[in-house]
Amino acid sequence: MLKKILSSKIVVFLEIFVLLFFSFRIGDEFLRRRSSEEEVSKLEEEIEKLKSKNDDLGAFLEYTKTDSFVEQEARKKLNLVQGGESLVLMPGVDVTDSQESPAYQEDQDKSDILSESNIKLWWKYFFDYNSLWMEE
Repeated sequence: MLKKILSSKIVVFLEIFVLLFFSFRIGDEFLRRRSSEEEVSKLEEEIEKLKSKNDDLGAFLEYTKTDSFVEQEARKKLNLVQGGESLVLMPGVDVTDSQESPAYQEDQDKSDILSESNIKLWWKYFFDYNSLWMEE
């Protein structure tokens, strides 16, 4: 009797359905676990990169606390000198690094153009286009 019930078409169909259901569930769980492991490994790599960057910033912070860094920045940005030294200023000559950079020159050129009147700008636009040209 039990053998007859287990071999019936409905029970076989239910057995196959249960087997397929659990197979798909196991496969789905396997794929989820694999993707979460990949995500964890990517996040661990990012953590290592951030730790390295943090160490570099910590080293730079320690360097900024030294007297040599403070002296260098004071000389460069504030034009300060030590005792016994003398500062020579020459009119018309800019020697700071920030003013020699191409970005500073480009900003200076843009501000020169913007300070001109509209009539002059239109005149240059129609008759002297090359002097007005600037990259954006």
